[in-house]
Amino acid sequence: MLRLEGTQEPAAIQARLSAIIAEAQAPDPWTSRARPSFLYVMYAIMLFALPMGVLSAFSPHAALSIGNGVSAYLRGLPEELYALFGTGYLGYTAARQWGKVKGVEQ
Repeated sequence: MLRLEGTQEPAAIQARLSAIIAEAQAPDPWTSRARPSFLYVMYAIMLFALPMGVLSAFSPHAALSIGNGVSAYLRGLPEELYALFGTGYLGYTAARQWGKVKGVEQ
């Protein structure tokens, strides 16, 4: 942050964080459900690696074929989607931490 001092970057970061915080306080129940649901989907995708490890013990060829297919699929996703996930994940955790500090959430 010290290196960015005197530039417009801290103001842009502050503007993004304030938008995330405002969304976290929204009274709309669908807004509050969307963030955790998105993270749960990503966690499910990551947990898919566990049964793949077991499958590879019994059928290495099948596990390799599935792994290659999943890798090809993930490489086909646009870079912006990964940026969206990272932004959503970091924004959600920042908003949760802010809520805990303010005493709004537990």
